[in-house]
Amino acid sequence: MSDTVDNEIMTLSEVASYLKIAEKTVSRMITRGEIPCTKVASQWRFMKSMIDDWLISRMNVVPQNDLAKILENPEGLIPFTRLTSEDLILDNVKPGSKKDILSQLIIPLVQQEIIEDADDFLRKLLTREKMVTTGIGRGVAIPHLRHPKENPGGGPRMVVGICKAGTDYESMDGKLTHLFFLLVSDSEVVHLRVLAKLNQILRESDFVTRLTNAKKAEVLPILIEGEKLFNKA
Repeated sequence: MSDTVDNEIMTLSEVASYLKIAEKTVSRMITRGEIPCTKVASQWRFMKSMIDDWLISRMNVVPQNDLAKILENPEGLIPFTRLTSEDLILDNVKPGSKKDILSQLIIPLVQQEIIEDADDFLRKLLTREKMVTTGIGRGVAIPHLRHPKENPGGGPRMVVGICKAGTDYESMDGKLTHLFFLLVSDSEVVHLRVLAKLNQILRESDFVTRLTNAKKAEVLPILIEGEKLFNKA
């Protein structure tokens, strides 16, 4: 598949046609945060490569060890308290290239012995970025490996990085990126559920602003607040 086709941006009607479902069904999925998308000039847009990843993941059988994690709470979601901690939160990410940003985000994963080969992990993240940026807009980026199975096991983890000055991360909306959520999970299901939850919470500009201005100790309480609103939606 060529890069041009793989990085194709689709409208809501095109996605509905591609998935062979009604546009109203896609709209409901957007409202529930179930499908990767971003809003550009008041219109929903979808990256074909991300839709393909999402579709393939939904077709996969859920591994038995993941079922236990998902069934632990009624919404089938891993709570933020199990995904991140102050040790995985960086509130002083310095602006720079994608390599510079990702290198900073990887540091706590090495310190916590979550990953062993930082160079290899960085290379895989950059390869994913070359396919299509994970800068989803609204000042947010959610870097991750294209294939979750390449991540180390041991449970999902998430590094939260805050670049208060903002940096050019080739975001879909062309604006500076301030918030980074580096997700490390070897489960396709958990990976998608966390991405959906983050996508829905961070649609609210208030949460983006508060997180951008937050100190390390304030980040997790803000995420938990957003999580509660998401679970009620």
